Amino acid sequence: MASKKKLLLIDDDVDFVEMNSSVLEHGGYQVTAAYSGREGLEVARAELPDLIVLDVMMEETTEGFDLSREFRKDPMLSHVPILMLTSVNRRFRPLRFGPDEDWLPVDRFLDKPVRPQQLLAEIDQLLQKGAGS
Repeated sequence: MASKKKLLLIDDDVDFVEMNSSVLEHGGYQVTAAYSGREGLEVARAELPDLIVLDVMMEETTEGFDLSREFRKDPMLSHVPILMLTSVNRRFRPLRFGPDEDWLPVDRFLDKPVRPQQLLAEIDQLLQKGAGS
């Protein structure tokens, strides 16, 4: 039997994490949560997840952006796909953010709110893409 893929959810919204953890666990994933960038980095280094779901605005407005760059610099985590979820595009209207190799090195960028089934589908797709690389 194949082992479950490990996901790390990093978001300071406890309700978001609890709701989506349940959906993802029912989808066949092992889910670990962190509620700040600092905790997320520690957990990622300890757990070595197969994929990271990362919020942008936590204790600091750009915490997720900064953390994504930290992950890419870390040799143990640099290959891990990152799915960034945020309401930053809605909150700062004229600005639009998306993946960028230098400033925002993530694999996918989704605006909140995101339906749980859409989140599951995006994660499935990113992990399948990574398996085929």
